[in-house]
Amino acid sequence: MTAVVLASLQPKASGYYVSDNQQTGLRVRVAPSGVLTWNLVYRIKGEPVAKSASLGVCDPNGKNGLGLQEARERAAEIIKAARQGRDLLEEEDEARKAKQERLTVKELIGRYAKHIKSPHRKGGALRTADDIDRRLKRALRTKFDSAADGLRRGEVSDLLEPVADGRPREAEKRRQVIGAMYRWGLAKGYVTTDPTAGTESYGRGDPRNRVLSPDEMKTLWDWLDAGADEMTPDCIAVLRVQLCTGARVGEIASMDASEIEDDGERLLWTLPAERSKNKSERVTPLVGLAREIILEAHERHKRGPLFRAAKSDRALRATDLGHALKNRDLPCKHFTTHDLRRTVVSAMDEMGIALDTIAAVVGHQRGTKDTRTLVQHYSRPRLNERVEAALTSWDARLRGVIEGLKEQPGDNLVRLRG
Repeated sequence: MTAVVLASLQPKASGYYVSDNQQTGLRVRVAPSGVLTWNLVYRIKGEPVAKSASLGVCDPNGKNGLGLQEARERAAEIIKAARQGRDLLEEEDEARKAKQERLTVKELIGRYAKHIKSPHRKGGALRTADDIDRRLKRALRTKFDSAADGLRRGEVSDLLEPVADGRPREAEKRRQVIGAMYRWGLAKGYVTTDPTAGTESYGRGDPRNRVLSPDEMKTLWDWLDAGADEMTPDCIAVLRVQLCTGARVGEIASMDASEIEDDGERLLWTLPAERSKNKSERVTPLVGLAREIILEAHERHKRGPLFRAAKSDRALRATDLGHALKNRDLPCKHFTTHDLRRTVVSAMDEMGIALDTIAAVVGHQRGTKDTRTLVQHYSRPRLNERVEAALTSWDARLRGVIEGLKEQPGDNLVRLRG
């Protein structure tokens, strides 16, 4: 059989075969339509019955199908496996099916992200779902096309070790979210192993205790007043509100116009349960500076998010504020948005405001671990007045800091502790 012979084959009323006298079992079938296809007859070692399989279209020129030499090499490969007791064609077919059915790392991240963002999830959508989704994609981006069930402990370590060298806290966060995703995948039957099981913790890093001094708060406020190195007005407003209230930056950043109610001399901000870290609705009176900032934001955006990303209608996120601070020359020693929250709490504590009132102001659970059950199920004190009094006192203190007064307003106020 040669290419010339193949090209000269003519169709007949019924299909017929022409065998290759060089490669055992290889033959070409000539269909009544004139189409040529390669066919191989072979027998697996130990099996009594021979098998027949098509190897694809035959093209004497080897352009739109297998040429003669390619067909002979393919047939030889199959027959060699058959003599070893293996069916190469079946093995390849199973491998193709497994590849089609396998779940990639990217697909596993997609399914997990959909789960933690779902309002139908037990406990509702995770408040930090978007951050988790982005962290998983950053951590595993080089493994997107790999089989999710094929990821090994050593590979995870190789991904996290370079991060841990400079940012151990971030490496630990990535280790934790990868582990959480794989444990969820195990429960769902998507994977059979957790590649983070048994891995060593990278620690939480050095605990942060940064608190801005009064001079730093004034310097920061003046810097924000001056445009904060071309930071967007909405980002500036969020940082100001955080310094006024001590609330979590993500809760402020995603504030919606529908959450604000005008109550005369104050505004009431109702944080819905689905956006609250502890899944409880929280009402915060906005007084003084905070009230002025929110009213100004409300003038810019009558509906929807009050604080929006640049050139977008999307609500700001905590990460947007983090990047805004990270990429600028700050007017004082480096700080994070959480340091601003810590500053407010520390200042209120120094003013003598009761700790459970401070907890109510910033959205923390009140009481010790032993008393939280009573607080959660039985105690229903009216904290609104105390919260407003605390925020009013803090507003007076903050105004004094901003104006540079040596004696801070509020130093002679009646203490609320006790």
